[in-house]
Amino acid sequence: MAYQALYRKYRPSTFKDFIDQDNTKKILINSIKNGKISHAYLFSGPRGIGKTSMAKIFAKAINCECFSNNDDVCNECENCSKINDNSVDIVEIDAASNNGVDQIRDLKNKISIVPSELKYKVYIIDEVHMLTNSAFNALLKTLEEPPSYVVFILATTEFYEVPETIVSRCQCFSFNRISLDSMNKRLKYIANNENITIDDDVIEEISYCANGGLRDAIGMLDKLNSFTDGKITLEEFKNINGMISQEDINQFYESVFNKNTIKILEIIDKISEQGYDFKNFVERVMILTRDKIVDYYVKGNKVDGNIEENIEFVSVLNDILNRLKEAINPLVIVQIFILKFINTEKNISQEINLTDKNISREMIGSDNNISQEIKISVKNQENISQEINKVPQNTNHVSTNVVIDEKVKKIRINNAMATANINLKNELSKKWDNLSTYFLDDKYGKISQLLSDCFPMVVGDKYVVLTAISDGLINNLYENFNVVEEFFAKFYHECNLVFLLNDEFESVKKQYIEDRKNNIVYHVQEECGKLVNESNNLASQVINLFGKDIVDIE
Repeated sequence: MAYQALYRKYRPSTFKDFIDQDNTKKILINSIKNGKISHAYLFSGPRGIGKTSMAKIFAKAINCECFSNNDDVCNECENCSKINDNSVDIVEIDAASNNGVDQIRDLKNKISIVPSELKYKVYIIDEVHMLTNSAFNALLKTLEEPPSYVVFILATTEFYEVPETIVSRCQCFSFNRISLDSMNKRLKYIANNENITIDDDVIEEISYCANGGLRDAIGMLDKLNSFTDGKITLEEFKNINGMISQEDINQFYESVFNKNTIKILEIIDKISEQGYDFKNFVERVMILTRDKIVDYYVKGNKVDGNIEENIEFVSVLNDILNRLKEAINPLVIVQIFILKFINTEKNISQEINLTDKNISREMIGSDNNISQEIKISVKNQENISQEINKVPQNTNHVSTNVVIDEKVKKIRINNAMATANINLKNELSKKWDNLSTYFLDDKYGKISQLLSDCFPMVVGDKYVVLTAISDGLINNLYENFNVVEEFFAKFYHECNLVFLLNDEFESVKKQYIEDRKNNIVYHVQEECGKLVNESNNLASQVINLFGKDIVDIE
């Protein structure tokens, strides 16, 4: 007999074989016992956790002649035997390759044919989210009112890609990721049955890397078994699966917060030279950082750097993972964004140094190409001393926050909505991936890096609304707004820009949708004034601090 892959050989064939899906099993079993079988089900969850297997077992269970005897399929009665031999009344459809409206129309025509062998005809549509909009529309009426002998079971890894009109017609079940403990037990069971000699720490590593997907875990075990006839060790596992050691993960984390550039590049080069998977590496660093943050809040343990930097680092790692999906050269992406993180000034500080004869202002980290020189001469030393005594002791820095004109901001949002064009948005989104080409530019390097953490959400002819992940990022962009606009004109074309937090944009979008429902039309309004006012600049702050009568500002 031809060799059968382990994940197929140990695929669940009864409800009892399933692990970590107890709630779903209980509901499905009770619905069969009580004769309350729905006409449509939707199974959703990550890959490799048993959605399709559950669908097949449920299809078998509703047709099993002995189900009531033990609340499970018997795999021995005539109907179970027919299903095991691929009965024509159990129809499996792969929506990834049969996603057109013609295939769905063909399905609708065949539904009217009564089952030839079984009580129920069951249609299992896998990866249903891959159907086109036209195909979904063609399926709607049939899914809502199928013949009494037809049951639909839809399975998807992307629940939120399924239209609500489809979801509302189904009983929905969300499948859990398989726990590490359950996966370890299952892998040990399979290893014992197959006479595979494997270390326990390898089993644990496989379970950890599978990320809740039992099929992936069994596939790794199968690959390792093919590699060696002897005992499977942890070192072999790492070499075969392109993984880096936990020691290197720990050293990388520490090097990031110690700003040890040489060690960071050494580890990244090692990953590249040995062919390890960058995605897996970044995920493991992210999980380690997550664990450090959790231990900080739950156990009070210290973290490298500070907690804010750790939280920001998780955001950076997540951004890297997203970029790696389409990266031509993963090495460059990881290098650039990690180096960008460790060299970014978290706080742009300004220090006022007072001497007996003069006051000087030192700009720290002023690489934004927006410079101004302010000369302050002392008129009255005694008055200065009196004013300094009034300053709170913790006031060490002068804020450079700018003032945003809310009226102009609302006008720009309105005009962007009024002139929004999906083709322009797609054009700008494609160009957005090229921001990294400016990262090392002397003039626009910092601006392009800041913009890389933003996303163009609404694009009109002359107006663009972008979302940013934090207030700090938006403040940075507005503080350098002249250079941002100058760079944007060079990178794309001259536009009126406005930056919003994600939550703020969601509120704007919700209002726009509500207005459209009420037939409210957005019209372009004339923009008066500037979006960014500089009335709160350094000169005015120094005057406020020391008094206009004791300083001269040139």
